[in-house]
Amino acid sequence: MSDAPAPANAPIVVIGAGVIGASIAHHLARAGHEVVVLDRGTPGAGVTAASFAWVGIAKSSADAYAGSLRERARPEFDRVLTEITAPAGLRPFGAVTWEDSDALTRAFVSEHQAAGHRMELLTAHEARMREPSLRDAPDVVAYAPDDVGVDPVAYTRALLESAQAHGAEVRTGTTVLRLLFDDGRVQGVVTDRGELGAKSVVIAAGTASVGLAASVGVDIDVAGSPCCLLRFSTPRPLVRGILSTPEFEIRQLDDTTLLGAEDVPAGFSGDPRELAAPTLAAIHRSFVDTDEVRLQHAVIADRPMPAAGQPLIGPVAAMPGLHLAIAHPGVILSAEIGRQVAADHASP
Repeated sequence: MSDAPAPANAPIVVIGAGVIGASIAHHLARAGHEVVVLDRGTPGAGVTAASFAWVGIAKSSADAYAGSLRERARPEFDRVLTEITAPAGLRPFGAVTWEDSDALTRAFVSEHQAAGHRMELLTAHEARMREPSLRDAPDVVAYAPDDVGVDPVAYTRALLESAQAHGAEVRTGTTVLRLLFDDGRVQGVVTDRGELGAKSVVIAAGTASVGLAASVGVDIDVAGSPCCLLRFSTPRPLVRGILSTPEFEIRQLDDTTLLGAEDVPAGFSGDPRELAAPTLAAIHRSFVDTDEVRLQHAVIADRPMPAAGQPLIGPVAAMPGLHLAIAHPGVILSAEIGRQVAADHASP
């Protein structure tokens, strides 16, 4: 393999203007790199727009954070929030959750507390004080005070605005057809608008990353994992923070939009709106004053799931000039991924 240098005066090309690509552009541009972001759609319009965008600890087991990107993700997310100026739709009201039994909820909280995470047990009365619209709650409830939600599209656009303020270029409506390979390295991309030389190419295109990497003979194992995001209209906020129970997972995106996440049954090929029925029924059972809650929209998106659940982040050793940035959950991990990719591109 050749050790040919990267093209002179060429930018770093980031493929994908979802939340991960936007964070990478933000970090690279702030570090002084020339950056071009390419996306066939508009910023955050793909799987990012279908993200529940829960940033915190109250959904995953405690061991999911040990020695992983997730362990470093939250402080990096908080840092990035101080670096962007456009609003990101932050709703910092914590997360109230419970499991199928009080014993399971206690065990869940104990595991997180043992790992040093901020989580506490609430009584049913305390849970209703935090979420006054709740009709009832179990005797034992978990509460993660530091968990937050963001508007994933607003956050993505804020990152890209920051990148542009530091000199990055964002080209939407541009489809990358394949990567350019010459002299033993990736030299750029071929788009539907022509060729673009690159010092380095970072693929952050979710499930579409598989085909792009294959265009230069790099095989990556990423599968699409479908999830349904539901949007309900509410005349006023139904919940303050994030609420996750065995029946539903909901939070306010804004004061009149409620988000819900629903699993997609294997082989399902119908209208995504059909999947809203269990969540809407549970909302009517669980809260007061829900007569005016209406389903607005439902969408199924394929979350990119690398094999064995391990994110694909960093340079491809066998292919100089190529970096990968593919992971789930993207909103939570985006800041740390951006930091790592920028560090990978730091001058020796």
